[in-house]
Amino acid sequence: MDHIVLLICLFPVVFMLHDFEEIIMQQRWMERNADELSRRFPVLRKQIMQLRELSTTGFAIAVAEEFIIISGVSVYAVLSQHYFLWMALFLAFGIHLLVHVGQFVLLRKYIPAIVTSLLCLPYAVYVCYFFYSTGLFTAMDFLLGGILGVLIMVLNLKLAHALGRRLDALI
Repeated sequence: MDHIVLLICLFPVVFMLHDFEEIIMQQRWMERNADELSRRFPVLRKQIMQLRELSTTGFAIAVAEEFIIISGVSVYAVLSQHYFLWMALFLAFGIHLLVHVGQFVLLRKYIPAIVTSLLCLPYAVYVCYFFYSTGLFTAMDFLLGGILGVLIMVLNLKLAHALGRRLDALI
């Protein structure tokens, strides 16, 4: 198997490994920590309360929607050998991992996904190093891809969580 294909195909697997920790731990952790988070970060109170109210089923639905997108883009990247959109989503995932590390440092206690964030970061760094060192992506490609990926991630996160809440209400 081609090395690029392997790195691309590992993304959905690594994404799910990371998100399994979030799915399993998020609801109970939010129940225990939402009030403290709201006091410490009042500007984020609305988002904190929305996450607190999101059931495990709703959260899993949101993750499934993201997994379908990541898997589809990964298949497209392998078949077409066009990697920019894949890299944009991958960079958003890498930034997401760094955000979890920042949350952990800021809160100074366990947060859902810190264990798998730390386990996934070496893969993320290696993928970026590989794509840069082989000349497939320039620093400007990474910058533009990162911006695009974060925009997609923010917009899709709103959609995924809304979808999770709606479908959970139907179940």
